[in-house]
Amino acid sequence: MKTTAKFISASLATLLVSASAVTAFAAETKDITVSLRIEGVDSCVLYDNYEIPQGSTAADLIQYADKLSDDVTVTGAENNYITDVNGETAGKFGGWDGWQYIVNSVSPNVGVGDYTLSDNDTVVLYYGDFPCLLPQIDTSALNSDGKISFNAESTTYDSDWNPTVSTVAIADMTVTFDGHTYTTDENGTISLSKADFTSGEHSVQVEKKNSNGAPAVLRYADDFTVNIARENTINVNLRIEGPEACYLKDTFEIAKDSNVGQLISYADEVSDNIEVVGADAGYISEVNGIAAGSFGGWDGWYYAVNSVVPNVGVSDYTLNNNDTVVLYYGEYPCYLPIADTSLLTSEGKITFTAKATFGDAVLPIDNMTVYFDGKEYTTDYNGVVVIDKDQLTFGPHSLQVEKYGYSGAPAVLRYADDYTVFVDTKIVNDVNLDSKVDINDVTAIQTYLSNYNNISEEQVRIADVNKDGKVDVNDVTALQTILSGETEKF
Repeated sequence: MKTTAKFISASLATLLVSASAVTAFAAETKDITVSLRIEGVDSCVLYDNYEIPQGSTAADLIQYADKLSDDVTVTGAENNYITDVNGETAGKFGGWDGWQYIVNSVSPNVGVGDYTLSDNDTVVLYYGDFPCLLPQIDTSALNSDGKISFNAESTTYDSDWNPTVSTVAIADMTVTFDGHTYTTDENGTISLSKADFTSGEHSVQVEKKNSNGAPAVLRYADDFTVNIARENTINVNLRIEGPEACYLKDTFEIAKDSNVGQLISYADEVSDNIEVVGADAGYISEVNGIAAGSFGGWDGWYYAVNSVVPNVGVSDYTLNNNDTVVLYYGEYPCYLPIADTSLLTSEGKITFTAKATFGDAVLPIDNMTVYFDGKEYTTDYNGVVVIDKDQLTFGPHSLQVEKYGYSGAPAVLRYADDYTVFVDTKIVNDVNLDSKVDINDVTAIQTYLSNYNNISEEQVRIADVNKDGKVDVNDVTALQTILSGETEKF
């Protein structure tokens, strides 16, 4: 056994790290750029790019990184054998575990002091057991089936120590996909959940340790990703509004030609925030414990697509790409409020109406609570609220509505939590905001252009009199022309 161990130890000399004398790193001779990643037992120690002289070895690179970085300390390079990095010492797990390296995903058959680097090489110094597998990822079934497989080249030896290289599946390995954990099966495969099986870029990390605690596979770089490009799918927005709060607001990737019922069932399956009853039967009877008829009337769950209430059940409405679906609880009828903000900037007025349940009539929504930046208002008989002047500042403002019927069930559909309206300036060309347009506004622009004063974002926007996207002397001329009465206001 000891003879065998010595033989293996000799073989490991080509895998474990040796080092050569440090090459002089004169700034004027930095000719090549190389990447270095150092993976410790449990985490990445260092990941960076370096410029080094042409002809440098892997050992030169590692020692140079040690010299430059506060995050890594290498021991033993000067003795041609790296025994420790940041306190993690070779053999700490009692076997042939230690520090090894690869260049461009290949294990060289020479020590680091004998491997000369080339431009754009990628070096990984890592702590692992012997053998420590280099995982290869197979995403050929990812787009179609949501499956990822992992394998590695494994070297075995016969009685005469002749090597045989084969490809083996990496079973029982932990795979972290966008923060969600999977374990590979006997074929080295994971199958993504529906929640993770979405088009786009996704992070992937792997980890496996032997029974002694030493790493059995090399982790991927922290920025390692895979891309999913599913076919025949559409993206649909879904919002679910309960009697008093929004339960869910998200975008889902679903199969093309799916109906609303299938969308809701899918959202129920992948989300921890909702539990839906009845979507598969074509009639939503309950969401998160709120059952239809909870308020003793014709109240229940309704849905709208792109702000229109369809006249068919959820199983009969086929969705299109970028549709917006709202499933909401309300009494019958529960109105979808329409906010008219055309007089918001000039008069502070917002008018709320809704389409009648039958016919094309549009009705005002009276006695409805309106929250403008959190401040409460109530609509009058004509569905109008007048916002206080001190709230009418330039920019976006949050808007929310709420009204309950006699039964206590919602009588109007709330807006999405991020719904906003925009307030423009009250008086066109009033640069100095003194509620009139005169020569003082010309002076305000000239002063701004002379860098004599700072003005607000709103004033800068107003100062762009000719609306060409910038404030310059042409705006001074334009405003002077307006004040002279020679042309209409911009």
